[in-house]
Amino acid sequence: MSTTTPATRRFRSATAELAALTWGDPDDPAALLVHGFPDSAWTWEVIGPALAATGRYVVAPFTRGYAPSSLAADDDYSIGSLVDDIVTIHRQIGADERAIVIGHDWGGAIVSALTAAHPALFHRSVLIAIPPLATIKALFAPSRLRVNAPRLARQAPRSWYMTLVSLPWVSDAIGAWLIERLWRAWAPNSNSAVTRHRELGLIALAGRARRRAAFSYYRAVWNPLYRRTRDYRYEQLAAFAAPQVPTLYLQGAEDTCGLVDTGADALDHLPAGSRRTVVAAAGHFTHLEQPEIVTRHIIDFVGKGA
Repeated sequence: MSTTTPATRRFRSATAELAALTWGDPDDPAALLVHGFPDSAWTWEVIGPALAATGRYVVAPFTRGYAPSSLAADDDYSIGSLVDDIVTIHRQIGADERAIVIGHDWGGAIVSALTAAHPALFHRSVLIAIPPLATIKALFAPSRLRVNAPRLARQAPRSWYMTLVSLPWVSDAIGAWLIERLWRAWAPNSNSAVTRHRELGLIALAGRARRRAAFSYYRAVWNPLYRRTRDYRYEQLAAFAAPQVPTLYLQGAEDTCGLVDTGADALDHLPAGSRRTVVAAAGHFTHLEQPEIVTRHIIDFVGKGA
C-alpha cells in the first residue's frame, strides 16, 4: 500500500456505525478530519497523507448518514450527536491531548462545537470555510443586528438553501437536484480534484434516506420541533459557545457560500494563539482548490506529530 492510499476502519458510536479512512501509524498522535456537506471523507485524500507524513495518525470518518457509515439508529442528527461521534472515535483509537481536529463546512461546525464542549481532548483545531459557531451566533445577537445588518444582507442570498433543506417534504423530494445545484454554485470553477470529490459526495448521499439524513443536520439546528435525544444534552448546550482550543480559521477569498466578511470577527471568539487566514484564488472548497497552500498553513499551525 502506498503512503497516499488510505486504510479503512469502522467505529461504533452510541447510535451509529462509522466508516473512516485512515493514514499513518496508529501509535502516532491523532488527527481527526471531519468532512462537510455535501462532501465525503475522501475530501481529505491530499491533506490526510501529508499529515501522516509529519507523524500523525489520521482518521477521517464519513459522518453519520453518509455512506458507507450507517444512518442513525435513533434518527438523531443534532450537532450534539455529531460531536459525540467524534469523541467516540477519539476514545476508541486511544488518542490523547496531543490530538488535532480539522473540519470543513459542516465538519467545521462540528469541530467548533467539539472544541467548545471538550477542549481537553485536543491540542489545536482548524476550521475551513466556516467561522466558529459563536461568531455566527454573535452576528444575530439582538443588540448587534443593526450593526451587522449589512453583512447579513450580503450573506442572505447565499444561505437560501438552509431554508429549503429545513422543509422536509420539499427538500426530500428534490434532494438529488438540490445537491448537484449546490456543488455547481459553490465550485463554479471546478478543477479535476473538485469534480472528483463532487462525484464521491454524490455517492455518499445516494438515495433519499441519506440525503434526508444530511438535510437533518440543518433541521436539527433551526427547527425547535426537531426530535433530539437527551443523550447529547451537554454537547448540544455547549455547541454555540466559543471554542477553547487555539484554532486556525481558513477561508477562501472567493467563497460563494459564506462570504469572507461573515467570518471577519472570528478571532473575537477564539482563544489566544488562534489565526485567521484568507486564501487567495480559492472558494468554498478551499482545501481542494488550493491543497498545497492549505496543507502548508495547517502543518505550520499544528506542528508535527511524532
